[in-house]
Amino acid sequence: MDKLKVLEEKFYDHYPTGFDCEEMRNIEKKHELDKFLEQTHEKFSVEAFQSTDVIESFYRVINASTLVSRFEKPAFKNFMSIISDAETELLKEGLFEFLHGDEEKGFNIMVEVMTVHKVAKWPILTVLRAYYYPQEDLVIKPTTVKKILKYFDVTDIHYTSKPNYQFYADYRIFINNLKKKASKGVKSNNPAFSGFLMMMIED
Repeated sequence: MDKLKVLEEKFYDHYPTGFDCEEMRNIEKKHELDKFLEQTHEKFSVEAFQSTDVIESFYRVINASTLVSRFEKPAFKNFMSIISDAETELLKEGLFEFLHGDEEKGFNIMVEVMTVHKVAKWPILTVLRAYYYPQEDLVIKPTTVKKILKYFDVTDIHYTSKPNYQFYADYRIFINNLKKKASKGVKSNNPAFSGFLMMMIED
């Protein structure tokens, strides 16, 4: 709590009205969160998975998202151009389970398909749920995650560069528990809360 309050004090010193201030609103506009929230609920609804267009929609989200590094996008684009029909169906199954069914099963299917092509990166795997469930989920961005865990002296959650579901689940619980203790002005949603932590820890 003490470390969290230190970050909040720094944040409000810079931005007295929190995420309502003009500078923070401009940052939010850059990330186009509202647009992505609307699009993901339309393009990745249960009904949308009856069409193969969902894989193209997944590529478009990855390609457009500011939460995915531009350095990861070319390899993912190449992956989408060479993926086989069987892999496409498997990826589609993984996406559906990850969003609407057995979350762990879906995560592992996606990792399996993407690892073969060396594109199983944390942000690519997690960004879709962050847009679909912004109050519950978050993007795993390695540099940010490691800084947050170090700042809060977390020793029972161990980051691994190779994506694994256990870390994803444990880290999400940690962030959501931390968010419950935070003041209202820094936690409009999980992407915003993670951004607040990143900005203030790096400040």
